[in-house]
Amino acid sequence: MKISIHKIKILLLFIVVTSNINAQNKPNILVIMADDIGVGDIGYYHTQRTGKKPVVPTPNIDKLINQGMRFSDAHSPASLCAPTRFSMMTGNFSYRNKKGPWGVWGPDRDAGIEPNFTTVGRIAKQGGYKTAFFGKWGLGGDWDSKPKTIQTYNNITKGASYYGFDYSIALPEGIQNVPYAFYENGKFMKLKEDSKITKIPFEQLKYFDENKRKKGGSVGDSNWDPALAGPILANNAVAYLNKQTNSKQPFFLYYCSQAVHVPHTPSQKLNGEKIAGATFGNHGDMIKELDVQVGMMVVALKKNNLYNNTLIIFTSDNGGLPNSKYSPLLSKAGHDSSNGLNGFKGSIYEGGHRIPFTAVWPGQIKPNTESDIIVVGHDIVPTIAAIANVTIDRKNVLDAANLLPVLRGDSNKPIHTYLMHQAQKGKGAYYAIRKGNWKLVMSVTKRDVFNDLKVIGFYNLSDDIYEKSSENLKDKEEYKDKIIEMKKKFLELRKDGVSTLSNI
Repeated sequence: MKISIHKIKILLLFIVVTSNINAQNKPNILVIMADDIGVGDIGYYHTQRTGKKPVVPTPNIDKLINQGMRFSDAHSPASLCAPTRFSMMTGNFSYRNKKGPWGVWGPDRDAGIEPNFTTVGRIAKQGGYKTAFFGKWGLGGDWDSKPKTIQTYNNITKGASYYGFDYSIALPEGIQNVPYAFYENGKFMKLKEDSKITKIPFEQLKYFDENKRKKGGSVGDSNWDPALAGPILANNAVAYLNKQTNSKQPFFLYYCSQAVHVPHTPSQKLNGEKIAGATFGNHGDMIKELDVQVGMMVVALKKNNLYNNTLIIFTSDNGGLPNSKYSPLLSKAGHDSSNGLNGFKGSIYEGGHRIPFTAVWPGQIKPNTESDIIVVGHDIVPTIAAIANVTIDRKNVLDAANLLPVLRGDSNKPIHTYLMHQAQKGKGAYYAIRKGNWKLVMSVTKRDVFNDLKVIGFYNLSDDIYEKSSENLKDKEEYKDKIIEMKKKFLELRKDGVSTLSNI
């Protein structure tokens, strides 16, 4: 049967139009991940816990919480940034990363993503999305090996562009490690016209930690100033959103703020608002800066008529910082980054990994709702895959669950069977496994060597979310069998590589 050229043209036009309609129906996606923000750093939760006005107001983040769904039992994949960033990219707990089960620390080390895992950037692209990354990359994989010369730092070998992002403005290691420089699409992005990659002195890093001092200086932009990081990231993210007004292609923007990681170097002003000196010290100022960054992006979405068709997720890479160390004045004023929980960033306890997690999607997510379903930050991976209509290989995405049924209110069933936590202490380590409300905490003298695994805590979080020593159930005879069962399951999950989800 012969088909006329005219009919072929009509058929092709129909396919193009249909694909455009399908693309337009897919929502834009904005994922904002803060650095070192605990639940108690958010004004909404401070007021919820204390009944008082927040020490550091966060009106923009609070507004998101009120406009969407907040999760009361949300967790970062790890208690530290590098392992969490691997998980957020791949949908797997970091212990599955053969190159860095405790995180890949350094831009010149293999990220451990290939060949076993894909990335959320690649998934979104496969689903027809434009993809963009702004902020701290922090999971390795920028260079295949340590650059041999200063000049080699002018271009990134892999990084965000390689791993699925069409456009990127990235800090390979944030504001806390070499290279202290910005890269746009993998190329050195000068802070000033006369900028060059060189060795910069310790004082320019604005660190108080003498351990950061390196003989001969640290590699970075000759005009490096960490106080510029927030404005550069936020203003460029807004510029990117301004360009999406008439786009027929949806976008996925992954924004990894530098705030509130040390060195705490707030900008003088951001978006016309005073930042430096606005609160009880630099730590609080950085919380405010983060809130202003969030507000700027939300305003840009609304200004460009994108807000009503955008899923916004706000979360953090791990628990908050101990105020007594980083901001004593905040602490004295009643601010608690962990919101009363045991532990802070880096801890095996809830304060180390229980985080803010809220999702806003007008018309899809009911405003001002709360879910007590356990979620993990890396659940964004299969969630974005579902939105993008991309089928993921569950052999490669073992620990992340699709949040769409929960977000839309179609299901309130648990989506995680087990949570796995780990924390380092010297050469030793702490581990935890959670099932339902039961949490088993263990320690070893040498990390990832489990023949000396010692039970140090067993808690029912429904009764004791604060993991008080007085409520430790590890020595109670009636829980002996349950502890043995959970310890056995922990070893099975770690050694055999089986999924922590029961439904895949």
